Amino acid sequence: MGRKGFTLVEVLIVVIIIGILASIGIPQFAASIEKAKGGEARAGLGHIQTGEKIYYAENEAYLTNPLLLDISLSQKYWTFTVTTTTTLYTATATRSGGVCAGQTLTMDNAGTISGNWKYK
Repeated sequence: MGRKGFTLVEVLIVVIIIGILASIGIPQFAASIEKAKGGEARAGLGHIQTGEKIYYAENEAYLTNPLLLDISLSQKYWTFTVTTTTTLYTATATRSGGVCAGQTLTMDNAGTISGNWKYK
């Protein structure tokens, strides 16, 4: 009599292989998602930089409040602050949630990006 189907050993081997692949793939996927969220911070910092440079060209001083730059910073995962002097500014994006909450990316008036965010 010919039986069709899989044995218990075959099914267990497949389940173990899937488990091993998932244990490798899921952390890599989570890291890729977190890296992608950094693009949101870089975009916001770039908008602030553009606005500050335009404002500086017109007024010969930097503007301290990024909300007055007439740009939309509707990023979901980052909050932005700007500190200025008359000739320098530093814009900081701070991660507002998740496993990287509190980490920062900072851009100065020269466009140099620094900070303690682990996915620079």
